[in-house]
Amino acid sequence: MSVARYAVAGLVAFVLLVGLMLLVRPLIFSIAPPRDDSHYAVAATSELAQGPILRELPLNTSHGLPGEQLRQGVPVVAVVVSLQAGGAASAVNAWSPTHDCRVTIAGDRLRDCDGDSWTFGGVPIDAGLPALQSFPAEAVSGAVIVDFTGPLAPG
Repeated sequence: MSVARYAVAGLVAFVLLVGLMLLVRPLIFSIAPPRDDSHYAVAATSELAQGPILRELPLNTSHGLPGEQLRQGVPVVAVVVSLQAGGAASAVNAWSPTHDCRVTIAGDRLRDCDGDSWTFGGVPIDAGLPALQSFPAEAVSGAVIVDFTGPLAPG
C-alpha cells in the first residue's frame, strides 16, 4: 500500500512542478532584456584587459552598416572593442571609411589596407581623415554591451 502512496505523491509532485514551470516561464521572458541588436554583449571586460579585440559579430537584422556582409543569409559586422582611459568601453566599426576595406589592429592603433590610422576609439591619427563609425557601448556587470541600432554621430 505504501508503494502506491509514494507513486501517487510522486506523480502529484511532478504535475505541480510542470504547472509551476508553465507559470514561471512566461514571467521570465516578460522581464528579460530585449534580444535584439540594441543590447548586444560583445566581449567580457576581462578579455579587454589584454588590449583591444577585433570581433566579427552576427546581427539579428541588417542595419546597412559600412562593411556589413551577409554570411549564409545572416548579416555580419566586424568591430574593434576596447577599454578607454577610466574604464569606459569603446566599440568602432572595423571598416575603413576611406578605402573600403577592413581595419586591423596594428600595435597601438587601427590601420586600414592603405596605411591610414585611427586610435582604438576611432579618432583619426592623420588630419583630414574621417572618424571610424562608433557605437554606444558600456561596461555592465563584466560585459561590454553595444547598441548597433544607433551609431554615434562622428566627432
